[in-house]
Amino acid sequence: MKFLSKTALVKTLSFKNLPLKSLSAAVLTGAMAMSAMAVPTPVQPQANPVQRTPEQAQQRADRMAKFEAEKAALFQQADGNKDGKLSAAEFGKFKELQKNAWQARKQDAEKNRFARLDSNKDGALSLQELNAPRAQRAGFKHHRDGAAPAAKPML
Repeated sequence: MKFLSKTALVKTLSFKNLPLKSLSAAVLTGAMAMSAMAVPTPVQPQANPVQRTPEQAQQRADRMAKFEAEKAALFQQADGNKDGKLSAAEFGKFKELQKNAWQARKQDAEKNRFARLDSNKDGALSLQELNAPRAQRAGFKHHRDGAAPAAKPML
């Protein structure tokens, strides 16, 4: 294998006495032109778009409006100088307020889930109560054989 010196390489890579920089610029320009002519791949539509009933759509819209109102209230609470903007320190306070609000929502959701699972309302969950949602899902069409998945406690 024969190796060329740097000057010999430049002379070899020159195209009709064009310097190497001009040649590389021409190659890049050509590559950009070719990529502009490339046919874009069409975006495939989502296979199973979420179909919501009007009630579900309204519930979602209400939930989103509630979150936006909460966000605006937290913004106002964090905006210490009331200039309608958050400084870096105020943004830190805003993020902390958001985290606390999320923790409160999470605790409420856990209490609600416990109440839903406690079907006999005795204040405790049996293994049967824990497995009941899994047994209810057994009839869903995504279970191929219609049988419930192996019963595991949902903790």
